[in-house]
Amino acid sequence: MKSPTRVKPAIKTILAVATALTLSNVSAADKELLDILKSNGAITSVQYGELLKKAEESDEILKKMDWASRIKIKGDLRLRQEFIDINGKRDEDRQRYRARLGVYAKVTDNVDAGVRLASGSSDSATSTNETMGDTFKKDSIWLDLAYLDWRPIENLNIIGGKMKQPWEKVGDIVWDNDINPEGAAVRYRKEVGNGEVIGSLGHIVLNDVDGLRFDEDAKVTYGQLVGNFQLGSAKATLGASIYDYDNENLVVATIADDGNDTTQFSIQELFGSLELKTALPLKFYGQYVKNDDADGANKGEDIAWLLGVGTKYKKFKFDYNYRDTELNAVSGEFNDSDFAGGETDAEGHKFKLGYAIDKNFGLGLTYFMAETNSLAETPNSDIDTLHIDLKAKF
Repeated sequence: MKSPTRVKPAIKTILAVATALTLSNVSAADKELLDILKSNGAITSVQYGELLKKAEESDEILKKMDWASRIKIKGDLRLRQEFIDINGKRDEDRQRYRARLGVYAKVTDNVDAGVRLASGSSDSATSTNETMGDTFKKDSIWLDLAYLDWRPIENLNIIGGKMKQPWEKVGDIVWDNDINPEGAAVRYRKEVGNGEVIGSLGHIVLNDVDGLRFDEDAKVTYGQLVGNFQLGSAKATLGASIYDYDNENLVVATIADDGNDTTQFSIQELFGSLELKTALPLKFYGQYVKNDDADGANKGEDIAWLLGVGTKYKKFKFDYNYRDTELNAVSGEFNDSDFAGGETDAEGHKFKLGYAIDKNFGLGLTYFMAETNSLAETPNSDIDTLHIDLKAKF
């Protein structure tokens, strides 16, 4: 009897091929290999058919796996206790939550798509919070994102739909972090030396009015240029933006009850940040904003500015900024809705502390100390707000 160790080379080949086709990825090259083995008599027609069937089944599985690998499902849930005091008296003491669930797809090698659902109210652009306490009624879910991101050439993004903010920013005195604008934007990145330059242009639709042409609708046209550079071990960012509101007669109807007394906005912004890699990493940042077109009571003095610093130590994150926003420097409908309740003609402090309890699960505290001035909706008031958040990402 022949020893098991002296198996004929052809049999070894058959076993190796069968194992490979059964256990590993199969491609057109594997069929060519089977054809060669069959023509050389290394495998029979029956064996060829069986192995080819396994190859085809593997191809179908791989195609399905490839499709699934292009889809990502991500979400987050935040529970919040909120306290708001106005002039030392409790104005709000409520429990809230925010729930978001998104599906993100790599449609092709250069096209991405995203759709996200979120809690909240359809009449708020700056919040996806839902307040608890409505006798257990079912809560609403809204479309929070719906966009396409096409990269026809390297480093160029053409984005359309209801999208994440396509501009760069370091603060929220112009745009609340929950704003997801609608329209179209173009972004281009270019590496320059030890950094990069990002240019961005966009057409953001505020109000589409029946009977009016596309160019007559209320809209925001924006342009931005940003540079990110390495300065030794430090990283610096410097940027400039223009947000020009068009057809102001429609703008006032679109962003009513915002505290402003102007319908004209041409917001010019300068911003920057500096990140230092020290024993305790530090990030300094700032914004300066001016509305050149304002024609209200504070005409000629409609500016806003913000200065802040942030750091991280082990599982802790800390951030602080001070801001001063004059009456018509920005739209009170779209700026940070938590600071002074979103009112303009206000100034004060924002403290933020975060602690990572575990991966994707953490605790956050945010405290706003705001003072409104004589032209605010709630004039000459102290508005203090505290958020206690429990946050989970999945």
